[in-house]
Amino acid sequence: MDRLEHDFGRILSGPDIRRHVVGRRVSANRLDADGIPIAPADDSPLTTRLREELLLQAQTRLPITYARLAESMVGSEATGVIRGALEQLMDDDADEGLPLLAAVAVKSLDPGLPAPWFFRKAKDIGLFVGDPVDLEAYAFHAREFYRAIHLHAGNGQGSGATLPPVLPPASR
Repeated sequence: MDRLEHDFGRILSGPDIRRHVVGRRVSANRLDADGIPIAPADDSPLTTRLREELLLQAQTRLPITYARLAESMVGSEATGVIRGALEQLMDDDADEGLPLLAAVAVKSLDPGLPAPWFFRKAKDIGLFVGDPVDLEAYAFHAREFYRAIHLHAGNGQGSGATLPPVLPPASR
């Protein structure tokens, strides 16, 4: 094995895999004129770290469970610790007109939906109308998950393509 193959193998293994594979981590929704990330002023360190983790996860195009996210963030499966930060991310994303990055996190991989509080929060900020266990919940989550993946799959900088439109919530 030559030096390049050895280095490549080393880069793609071990604890630093995310840094080498996905590039620079960005914890901001927008960039300043020089291309430097601007983090929201009211971000707590936990919210900032959570956004970074979810951006990395969005780049894999796969959901992550709350338990696994909590384990990686705080070293415990106590998902209540990250719920407030996830809700803050939802507020921030809604204020910026961005897809809900929190849609990347789910309660469990089967059936792959967020917890009911996600839908209540989305309802509170005017993005969702419906029952958290109904078909509307699946459709809303699928749309937000797809939009978040579509925006963030390009190393956190957006793919350059137009996002699917946000449809107004269906009224009953």
